[in-house]
Amino acid sequence: KGSPLQHTRPLQRRSMLATRMLSLSGVTAALGLLLCHSAGAVSLLAEQRASGASSLAIRRAEQRAAEEQEAEDTRFWASEWGALETELLHIRAAALEANATAAASQAKSTNTSAQSPAARHRSKSPLAGLKLNLNPKTPADLAPTLAMLKGLYEDGKERISKLNVREKDSKRKFEDKQALHQKRLDEIESRFKNGTLSAEFRTNETRDENRIWNYWERVRERQHKQFHTSLKIQHATLDKVKTMIDMYEKTIAGKADKNQVAKQLAKVGGGGLPEVVLLQDAHRAAAKFCDEALAEVRSQEAVLLELGSQGRRSNF
Repeated sequence: KGSPLQHTRPLQRRSMLATRMLSLSGVTAALGLLLCHSAGAVSLLAEQRASGASSLAIRRAEQRAAEEQEAEDTRFWASEWGALETELLHIRAAALEANATAAASQAKSTNTSAQSPAARHRSKSPLAGLKLNLNPKTPADLAPTLAMLKGLYEDGKERISKLNVREKDSKRKFEDKQALHQKRLDEIESRFKNGTLSAEFRTNETRDENRIWNYWERVRERQHKQFHTSLKIQHATLDKVKTMIDMYEKTIAGKADKNQVAKQLAKVGGGGLPEVVLLQDAHRAAAKFCDEALAEVRSQEAVLLELGSQGRRSNF
């Protein structure tokens, strides 16, 4: 029958074998978990790298869009400031030359040899080529200048209308950009919370998205400032032109204020057409306004050039 020890040994061997198998199973399970974790980490890393590449593509696309928008803005405002400058030069020249011609006529200084070198060699007038009578003898002589002023007035109204349309469109596009910016931030946060985006990638992508948005905010700020300044000058110019148009129409119709005319005649010592003399104050006021407005326009042109230069040097 054998001893009890002989019966015990097979049991011990089976027990040891079972223990080893359990240990091996545990190791296998652990290795499986480790491999799964590693595969998940590799998959997450690959996904994050793909996300980073996508973000880079988005930034490059946004940079191109921003550069194109900035270039278009520069072209538009350069054209606007140039047109406004030309308009102001026409009004200023009409006012100054009309008053200068009237003063020369009253003084009967027609001897060209007595003119100063500056007068003989002054730059070409913006009114050159326009058939304006700058030394009117009758109210009817004012009609060509009145027609020019009315043309400038209509051009100014059309320009203001276009500016308002452009500002409305720029505001709408900015609001669309703002909504897209918020959507991208929400997506970044959502991916971070569901574990598909690490904290490091979350920080990087949020930083890059905010950098893009800050650039668009600066673009919009420049757009609105240019619009506001231009609109202010345009409205003020229209007011001055409208005043001159009213004065010309009253003078032509013989409805000018006779008391004001008498005061003007007393100041200049008589001579000239009474109704026309009344226009000289309006001319002087218009010329002064144009000088101030031209200084602001040229200042804005310089600012625009500087902003364009900064935009070309900037990056995200």
